[in-house]
Amino acid sequence: MLQSNLFSLLMILIDKRKVSRDYLAERFSVSKRTVSRYLTILEDAGVPIASTPGRGGGVALADDYTLDKSFVTEAEAMRIKDALERTASVYGDNVNRVLIEKITCVDKSRERDDFAVKQDGLYIDCEYGQAPALRPKIKTLSQAVEMTRAVDIKYTDARGCVSYRTVEPYTLVFKSGSWYLYAMCKLRGDFRLFKLSRISDMRMTSKRFIKYESKLIEKLELEYYNELYVDLELEFFPAVTESIEDWLGVDAVTERGAKLVACAEVPYNDTLVKKLMSFGSSIKIVAPPELAKQIRDEAQRISELYAPRR
Repeated sequence: MLQSNLFSLLMILIDKRKVSRDYLAERFSVSKRTVSRYLTILEDAGVPIASTPGRGGGVALADDYTLDKSFVTEAEAMRIKDALERTASVYGDNVNRVLIEKITCVDKSRERDDFAVKQDGLYIDCEYGQAPALRPKIKTLSQAVEMTRAVDIKYTDARGCVSYRTVEPYTLVFKSGSWYLYAMCKLRGDFRLFKLSRISDMRMTSKRFIKYESKLIEKLELEYYNELYVDLELEFFPAVTESIEDWLGVDAVTERGAKLVACAEVPYNDTLVKKLMSFGSSIKIVAPPELAKQIRDEAQRISELYAPRR
């Protein structure tokens, strides 16, 4: 649901250029605070959005942002320019020349970009972004994906083992709140997901590679089915309703008497525990009982850590 809203919001900005937050809140049936969160996610992904306060204000794309910049590659732009130049003499006007100038401006603005992730090299699978802290890595890897260039990386796995690998980057993946690189690992001879926060050093090489069918979606689905899932049920206070709905979806929330309840199937892992702990005392885990116990034990450890010394 979130991914659909983000894409629709971007299309509205591209079409209308400037709209009010009230309009967007009404359009997506969410609060203005949620609209602000959507805009922040788009900004973290490299979309230049400007806000104007006061009457007649609103949010708008930067003047130099165009659809071509995100959806037309440099090779495609060159092909269009070549076709326009070849057919310019056929027409009795200067439309072709104007179009060539516009495409040239797009190419120049693309060169000035400090940070850009190409649409055909990005797979978003979550709601929160880490792009601001990871921009240097994302920028380098995005360029490597577009140019089909191998990258040397220093990687530390979940067990703390450090290795040096050469990888062939296919796609940047945004999944479960973290950025990953989906690449062919030359060390393992297979496709792997590398967590960007675990890459401590990288260098794009001059070695080109040929892209083959990567089956990214199948790999993500395989990880989905191999993960342990539980039926989560929790009670929560109205103050965190918006956050719960953004996380689990509006359909997961119901009223049970005087209480607000959310039910959803979620992966049972450390990320889930951290997410639940972030709500503090605003929620109560009803099921599963083992998860409630884990949260209770962690809260007890925190309480003991901060207990005054005698």
